[in-house]
Amino acid sequence: MRTMKRMVRRLLPARVYNALRRAVHTRRLNRVPAIAVNLDSLPRAAEISFPEMLGDDDIAAGYKRARSAIDKVLPDVPGSHSIGREERRAIYGLIRHFQPRSVLEIGTNRGASTLHIAMAMREYRNGNAAPQLITVDLFDVNNPPVAEAKRYCLSTPPYEMLARLNCADLVEFVVASSLNYLVGREAEFDFIFVDHGASADVVYQDIPLVLTALRPGGHLLMNSYFPDGKPLGAGGIALPGAWLAVRRLHREGVGLVALPYPTATGGSSLAILARD
Repeated sequence: MRTMKRMVRRLLPARVYNALRRAVHTRRLNRVPAIAVNLDSLPRAAEISFPEMLGDDDIAAGYKRARSAIDKVLPDVPGSHSIGREERRAIYGLIRHFQPRSVLEIGTNRGASTLHIAMAMREYRNGNAAPQLITVDLFDVNNPPVAEAKRYCLSTPPYEMLARLNCADLVEFVVASSLNYLVGREAEFDFIFVDHGASADVVYQDIPLVLTALRPGGHLLMNSYFPDGKPLGAGGIALPGAWLAVRRLHREGVGLVALPYPTATGGSSLAILARD
């Protein structure tokens, strides 16, 4: 299936491929019955200010140290599906700013965001009450199938990288689908980062469960959010799932909004979810 997708991607112009992918996601999403959503745990959109949250000089200095250390254990590899530099800086900064005691990450991937979250948590850890990150993926990223290891360029297990950075004790790895992991969890996490780039129907079903697992006053950050379902640059590829799911909820009367993280180049697919 993935081989076929890659072939289609190579043969079709980006504009046509994006339109085709959006149509497929929309068809899948339309098959899902409407879901009730409770937004009480989310902040108001007016309370979110990226410059205020990420403008602290101490956090900026801490990110530089973290980036230097992480680069030694996780070198950039083109085509590895890792999140970009701007996203990594934002994730580190948000964790440092909010200082959550419990964090859930959905979609470990190569571990780039995992490492940045853990390094940020290390800055405010306390020996008696250390913060905890649970990171969930469909496969065991520390002992991955050959095909997945090749696809994500997983040459070093994330747990080993965390150990080298002296923060392995802050992270727990879970192998599960997002839907299966989230069912039945209530108000367990102060911060949730969703980074699985799933289809719109999965994201639409994930959001109510994620919000149930979020503690009041917590924060929900999504990656792979492409405003208006458009690519971030000319000729780029858009993952429409998150945007389509949020748009449907909004059209159904749910006062949910996605606030994209701004960058100098406009090249970020991060967004914080909030209430109108």
